[in-house]
Amino acid sequence: MELRADIITLAVPDLEAANSYYVAGLGWEPALSIPGEVTFLRAGAGRMIALFGRGDLAHDIGTDDPPTFDLGHLCTSEADVDATVETMTAAGATVLKSPQRADWGGYHAYVQAPDGTVWEIAHNPGWSVDADGRAHIGPAS
Repeated sequence: MELRADIITLAVPDLEAANSYYVAGLGWEPALSIPGEVTFLRAGAGRMIALFGRGDLAHDIGTDDPPTFDLGHLCTSEADVDATVETMTAAGATVLKSPQRADWGGYHAYVQAPDGTVWEIAHNPGWSVDADGRAHIGPAS
């Protein structure tokens, strides 16, 4: 397993204010924006920043106390999600949300590393990276 931070999710208190700052203010290019839900911003070769409401992240994880950010590792298959979560837990991580189908159509889990960092381990068939490093994301097929 090669653990990568493909997506950094910022759990923002106000999604519209965050969009105003990052997109309108700083000029970051959205790869995908679902108003009122999430915005994915290109952040370098093969990487994205996701702006996601803090309350929505709490709900997605199943906690009352969400982290201010999480790191996302994208897997090539559902079986790879299961194997990655197993490897991380064997190394000392705690499962916060077991691998399962996601509302957005993919498959994901949340684990917390011993240092407190939360990772979302996910498979999204709508994720791709061009040869030049330009990342794309869309709804899972």
